[in-house]
Amino acid sequence: MYKSLLQIEDWAGRENRKSFYLAFLRVAISVWLLKELLIDWPDLTILYGSKSFLVRNDNIINGIPFFRAHYMILVYVFIVFIVLNILGIGRWMTALTLLILSDIFQQLNPVMVNGGDKMARLVILYMVFANSYDYFVLYKSKPVKDPGKKRFINIVSNAAAYSLMLQLCITYFCTGLGKLYNEVWRNGTALYYAMSLNRFAGTAWNAYLVQNTFFVKTGTYFTLLFELTFPFLIWVKKCRMPLIIAGVILHLAIYIFLMLYGFEVVFILLLGLFFSNEDVLRFVNRFYKL
Repeated sequence: MYKSLLQIEDWAGRENRKSFYLAFLRVAISVWLLKELLIDWPDLTILYGSKSFLVRNDNIINGIPFFRAHYMILVYVFIVFIVLNILGIGRWMTALTLLILSDIFQQLNPVMVNGGDKMARLVILYMVFANSYDYFVLYKSKPVKDPGKKRFINIVSNAAAYSLMLQLCITYFCTGLGKLYNEVWRNGTALYYAMSLNRFAGTAWNAYLVQNTFFVKTGTYFTLLFELTFPFLIWVKKCRMPLIIAGVILHLAIYIFLMLYGFEVVFILLLGLFFSNEDVLRFVNRFYKL
């Protein structure tokens, strides 16, 4: 056991094994945060202002009234730190500040917080510890010459990246288990009820698709099968690509047909972490040549 732990420590300390994708994820999740804020821009007063009808009495704690009274200052500070994070300026300190600001905004309006917002906040949390600054930065820092310090940075960064991957696996598995307790998922009709609701009527085709029993049952059981098997099979190299493709298809389908936009984008972004650094760089090089 001790020998295995030493081998893992040695493997994790040699290099930052997700360096490129972590940098991409840092930029992508920051752009996602900015996009969400800009979409809400016309309604910022309703969402975060002191006179909002969405204010909950049990949330008037920890300086929340103060933030509500000065919410636009908070918004502009949030934008500044999002941009700094995109450029890689301030590094982990910027990521930590962005995490605190994200948490404040979610406390200001917990009614509107969805699964995508919560997962994005978790991503930012892990990015505080991940070294995502080898690419896509305005200023590159000097290379770390101390071997011991470099190993420590690599170990912490790899631990953060793989913890985020495990977090995604746990999320899928818990979601799948939760669905098993619901009879409509067990009998294969869950997709029918979801796509029949006006709230989730993403396309005009929804009304026609739900009349097709094969489509409904296939979609329902495909979702269950994916969520329950992903946490285990994704670590098997031969299964990785089919599972990632299946995940992208699943989330794009939910995005299009059920109008759960932000949630699906965050999950698709996280799927890329399961590619090795070599595979990602090889793809980027091919794309660059084209």
